[in-house]
Amino acid sequence: MPRLQQAFAKQLNEGSHMPTPVRDYTEFDKKMLALIEAGTNTAAALTTALDAEAKLLMSQPMDEFRVVDRRLQALRKKGLIAWERRGAFVLWSRVK
Repeated sequence: MPRLQQAFAKQLNEGSHMPTPVRDYTEFDKKMLALIEAGTNTAAALTTALDAEAKLLMSQPMDEFRVVDRRLQALRKKGLIAWERRGAFVLWSRVK
């Protein structure tokens, strides 16, 4: 085994890495879906509308947009929302 892999395996076995906390996004996702259905359908508008809730889920300061973007992508992968480009904008909508 190469030295780098040995060092990495040793760190994992010693537990020196920081685990990522598991978060529950259920309520955040419900609010996001309700906003999308009501017509708040750009990432910027969603970030503004969900600012307070996103701050509770951030891992780093000023990370609100990343929280919203990650949840948009997760909802898209679940098949609950879809995006379309209209000019310079990306608009999100509920999948029926």
